[in-house]
Parts: sequence; C-alpha cells; structure tokens
Amino acid sequence: MADDDGDPNRRREETALSSDDTFEPPFGIDPVASRRIFLGMLALLCGAVLAYNVFRKPLGPPPAAIAGDPLLVRGRVIYLTRCVGCHGESGRGDGPIARNLPRPPVGNFTDATWKHGDRPEQVRAVIADGAKDTAMSAWKGVLDEPELRAVAAYVYHLAGRNVPEELRAP
Repeated sequence: MADDDGDPNRRREETALSSDDTFEPPFGIDPVASRRIFLGMLALLCGAVLAYNVFRKPLGPPPAAIAGDPLLVRGRVIYLTRCVGCHGESGRGDGPIARNLPRPPVGNFTDATWKHGDRPEQVRAVIADGAKDTAMSAWKGVLDEPELRAVAAYVYHLAGRNVPEELRAP
C-alpha cells in the first residue's frame, strides 16, 4: 500500500484478502454453508406443506339440516377451519387444544346462558374482538364482516337456537 491514493474502496478490497490472497467472507459467514442451510430450511417447509395437505381431514359435505342455507354452510366451513380446535366440532368447548388453554374454560355453545351475552351483536363482537381475560382471540383482522356474521350464525345453529335475522342481513 505504498501507493495509497486515499481510495476507500481499494482499502476494503485489500483487507478482504488474507495474507495468502484468499477471499474471506464478510462477517465470517461461509456462503456455501449459508446456502445449504437455506435450502435445508426450504426443504423442511415444503415437506411440512406437503404433509399438511396429505394428512389433513377433508371437511365433507354439510349436514342435511344446513345444506340448503348458504349462510350456515359458509359459517360451518369457517368454524371447522378456525374454531374447532378450541370449541370442538359440536361447540361444547372440548376441542383438542381446549384443555391446555389457560382458564377460564373455553365457551360451550350448548349452555343455556352464554357468559358474554347471546344477542347477535354480542356474539359477533366476541368473535370479532375476542373476549378479555380469556384465550378467545379477535378475528376481525382475519375474517371480514360477512364471514363474522356467518360464524355467529353457525354458533347459534350449534347451540340449537334459531339464527337471528340480523345475522342474515347483507
């Protein structure tokens, strides 16, 4: 570096080479190892997606009691993909992860009284905004308004109650 013209790029190039003029990767990260790790993680992700699609349980046709009602059919599909893990297929609060959630227990839709209210706007609000101090999360960022109403309608169906007309409004 006897002929130093003050060029910072030249100094960087010189320091990237070791004394035997071999390239040293920046920050000590080996690009080959990094590439292998990335490809391994990508393979794991692809395997997980494939396994999920192979082993997931298909929904099947809706029961005859709701097959003619598009609102309840749509609510059932959303419920079975988003809610069944906690609330269970029949809405009794006995889903596969319900017992591992913190207290209070998951809501049972077949109870005579619902702890957060049973009016349509209350049911929709619990689905949309979640329930404070429970494991029930808010779904308004995931589901749009017609989907929220469809799930609320399906909850009424699971409870054996008539679906309120307010939930059928477009």
